[in-house]
Amino acid sequence: MVQRPIIIAGPCSAETDEQMDIAFREAGSRGVDFVRVNLWKPRDIPAFDGLKEKGLYLLTRAAQAGVNPGLEVMFPDHVSMAMDAVLPHLKPEGKLLVWIGARNQNHFLQREIARVASQDPRVMLMVKNQPWPNDKHWEGIISHVLDVGFPKERLLNCYRGIAPSPSDHNPEEFRNIVDFESAMSMKQKTGVPMIFDPSHTGGSVPNVFRMGEMSAEYDFDGIIIEIHHDPEHALTDSKQQLTWQQFDELMEKMHIAPKQ
Repeated sequence: MVQRPIIIAGPCSAETDEQMDIAFREAGSRGVDFVRVNLWKPRDIPAFDGLKEKGLYLLTRAAQAGVNPGLEVMFPDHVSMAMDAVLPHLKPEGKLLVWIGARNQNHFLQREIARVASQDPRVMLMVKNQPWPNDKHWEGIISHVLDVGFPKERLLNCYRGIAPSPSDHNPEEFRNIVDFESAMSMKQKTGVPMIFDPSHTGGSVPNVFRMGEMSAEYDFDGIIIEIHHDPEHALTDSKQQLTWQQFDELMEKMHIAPKQ
């Protein structure tokens, strides 16, 4: 891990005002680059899938609190709504991060999301790898995004591993299987900074720590991690969300100094 990585941290999904106000305060005190304010949360089975448009005011609230919000988007209009909620309220050096998640493998949507996000220099775009092993496909997503004119200097890659198959050797029961060399190869091929996701690869608090420490041996440019002030009662991904105190412990283990 580089000395001054990009840190994206906060709850898996935005749930309540209290939860997000705590996240804004805790993230701000640690110099976190982007706070997760996920409003749309695709799920494997029907369950809480986000506040959706009703939560857009939380993006505004984040910007007004002086922190940069970040969120997964599924459709181009999600980007437009997020930009409208955030950009008028950002501090001068502020930014908005949107990302294309692992479930969104429709290149028509990927292209339109990138096209909308390209319209303001304060908007950054992150692309997560697809949940199956295929470097050509992952590289293709980057190509589609760049092909519509999204600036490479505002683009991030994110490695979140691949979904395990029954034949995979996985004695520690990680949520996703990792191939760090593949992530490093993609970083070199594309020339795009690579973020690592220990939450979706780990799947449990002990495994998030293991993944974080393992990733520190590689040249990642940042980390995206799920943190909740009360993980036991989180509405999504409760088993893999750290507390803010555990986040501090992980940063220390990964030799990442707090940002001021």
